[in-house]
Amino acid sequence: MTAVLFVHGTGVRKASFDSTLDTISRSLLERRPDLTVHGCFWGRRYGSSLYAKGASVPVADGARGAGPSGVPEDLDVLLWERLQDDALFELGLLALTDPPDPRGGGFHPGRAPAGRALRSRHDRFATSEEVGRLFGEAGLSGQFADACRTVAASEAFGDLEDSGVAAVDVWPAVVRATVAEALRRAEREDAPALRVVHDREHRDAFVRKLVQATDDEYRGVVGGWAKQRVGAFLANRATSYMSRRRGAFTGSASLVAGDILLYQRDGAAIRRYVADRISVLEPPVTVIAHSLGGIICLDLLATTGRSDVRLVTVGTAAPLFWELDALWGLRAGAPLPDGFPEWVNVYDQRDFLAYVGAPVFGERVRDVRVDNDLPFPGCHGAYWFNEQCRETILSACP
Repeated sequence: MTAVLFVHGTGVRKASFDSTLDTISRSLLERRPDLTVHGCFWGRRYGSSLYAKGASVPVADGARGAGPSGVPEDLDVLLWERLQDDALFELGLLALTDPPDPRGGGFHPGRAPAGRALRSRHDRFATSEEVGRLFGEAGLSGQFADACRTVAASEAFGDLEDSGVAAVDVWPAVVRATVAEALRRAEREDAPALRVVHDREHRDAFVRKLVQATDDEYRGVVGGWAKQRVGAFLANRATSYMSRRRGAFTGSASLVAGDILLYQRDGAAIRRYVADRISVLEPPVTVIAHSLGGIICLDLLATTGRSDVRLVTVGTAAPLFWELDALWGLRAGAPLPDGFPEWVNVYDQRDFLAYVGAPVFGERVRDVRVDNDLPFPGCHGAYWFNEQCRETILSACP
């Protein structure tokens, strides 16, 4: 009879561990009722926690003023966070709202039709020597033209043209979209660190200069309608934004990153705990090690030589840790020792915490790629519902 031992990863606590162990047990025993499935819950005793209950987390003062984009500063931060993910976010939002009455303050009898005026202004922007110079000074000359083309060809920009909104009302948003797209391209191209990315005042001044460089006779109306629409949308989703996001991030980091940091500081107790759990099981034993659990087990088995154990790592960064020379039991460049058990490594290409072992360890490890059909981070915890992952685990059980 084969024993299966599940060693969990980082950030796992009792409710999550129990649920995952139950899922694994039911999945394996359905096919192999002769197996015995056991858990190694090292997080109960050795997992990280916030000993002062998050007292180190700064508390937002809740009295922030308006930022340069015309919305409160915390909301301005949220706006740029959204633009980093989707440079066309603000334009798409404005295209979905009704424009102001053209008989209001933004109307001028000599103005060209709204859509044509917006396209014309963007054409001048894309060909302006002054605008090109400003992008060059910001270190974005290589991304300027492509960013302009992306914005101009976007569905959001076309919808704004068709909406009848005055160009002056949405022009600052168009400029922000172009800057955000240029920054996204620079990031993808591994461009050197830019001040416009890391200095908010510098970024906002850059946007203002671009707006001013392409302003026209309707400069008296400074996009108030657009500011109200975007501000209202973000405000509805950002009550106590900074406090909630900072607190939530710190809480999760205390479990996820915290477990990794604690293991790096002193993982001996965790390795002993896992070794003891293996030792009480009657061989043969198949160890299923997820995420940080794979790093723990690689460290352990590289120094103990348990030939009666088979190892299945799932969604682990153990090969990366070896390359970084961050393992305790195996230095970078060193091969797996004689006596290291049979090792199968399961990974999902979308899982940013999963790495392959064969390119660094050769035939001593067999990589198995699966597709959990989810984006990260969801895919990192979805292996247990993947049929191919289950079959791979079962194939490692004598």
